[in-house]
Amino acid sequence: MENTKSSMKSLKAYEIIRDMILRGEKLPGSRLILYDLEEELNIGRGPIREALMRLDRTGLIKNIPYKGAIVGTPPTQKEIFHIFDLRIDLEAKLAAEAMENITDSDILKLEELHAAMKETPTNHHHLDSNFHFIIYDASNLPHLCNIAKTLRWSVEGLLNIYRRDKEHSVKFNREHDQIIESLKKQDREGLKSSIAINIESGLEIIKETYATIVRVPF
Repeated sequence: MENTKSSMKSLKAYEIIRDMILRGEKLPGSRLILYDLEEELNIGRGPIREALMRLDRTGLIKNIPYKGAIVGTPPTQKEIFHIFDLRIDLEAKLAAEAMENITDSDILKLEELHAAMKETPTNHHHLDSNFHFIIYDASNLPHLCNIAKTLRWSVEGLLNIYRRDKEHSVKFNREHDQIIESLKKQDREGLKSSIAINIESGLEIIKETYATIVRVPF
């Protein structure tokens, strides 16, 4: 029972710290100090240590000897191209598999998230991730889903720190509408195409972000 409670606390700490990083509340290069996290999360040091080890495996943080946990820096521009190529292929396959299993309840959750995103809230990125994860989880391919989530998280930090403009959110919302329609119609090719277009839109935002940050051609 005690091990179960500790695991649940570790998972809770993992999810909270992960989301703080993805929302830009913990910036790249900043230290995650155990004492501060204990106070902030009201969770014990043991479960937080386990959460940081798990976050290290996602690439969102790096556990460095004698320094502790450091929020990771964004991928290089070259690496991002490869990440997005992999994402388009993998996520399109997961979505196609999900089409066979997706339930009316799942569709309702997608529509609720879609409605919330139409208000272009400040946490649009977070809702966007949840939207895609509902679809991919329906594939019943958990190992591939974990890979897809890790690839997504590796670039989400950058997207979240430099907030998505309203015009980007509106564009993503239109693409999400197409994704939902393709799922409802059981249009496999349409779904794969709309997923690819949506992922490519994320790459365009990153290109714009890098152009602003480093002021060199992408």
